[in-house]
Amino acid sequence: MPPKTDPRDWERLFERRQRRRGPLSAIITAFIGGMIILGLIGLTPFVIEQIETNRVITRQTQIALQTREARATAQQMATQSAIPTITATPEPTATVLPTATPEPIIGRAQVINGGNIRREPRVAPETVIGQVCVGDRVVLLEERTFGNNNRWYAVRVVETAGNCVPQRVSAGTEGWVSATLLSPPER
Repeated sequence: MPPKTDPRDWERLFERRQRRRGPLSAIITAFIGGMIILGLIGLTPFVIEQIETNRVITRQTQIALQTREARATAQQMATQSAIPTITATPEPTATVLPTATPEPIIGRAQVINGGNIRREPRVAPETVIGQVCVGDRVVLLEERTFGNNNRWYAVRVVETAGNCVPQRVSAGTEGWVSATLLSPPER
């Protein structure tokens, strides 16, 4: 009769053999692998959209910075050209003062919802000039409509109603405001 095997010898006898996995384990492994692959495929459009959005935002920021630099350069050149030159013999000339042509006003309105006044009629952080507050009076200089009746008005603030926020604009400021912030125009 062969000698009996001691249960403590099992580890010694089978330590070099790999443990076999059954068909259920293979199915579970395939399922988890498939879910990971499907998840990666499902995330691909989202990742591509985020990359495209970041590219557009970067481009708009570059354009805004270039525009700001161009304005600063133009302002500096205008300041330098505005310095009068002194001549030894000034000649008297008749000075004709230009008459200011008033901008056409298409109506007046009052701010009913406080919000941003912008450099151009689009929602982007770099376009914000400051804030208009409830009760401010504005004149409407131009109207534009985009997409789904998204109306914007070019306005000039003519009267402010108290201090509501530190970023508030002063009277005389011009910019673009969404029609949702204004009362119906008084023509």
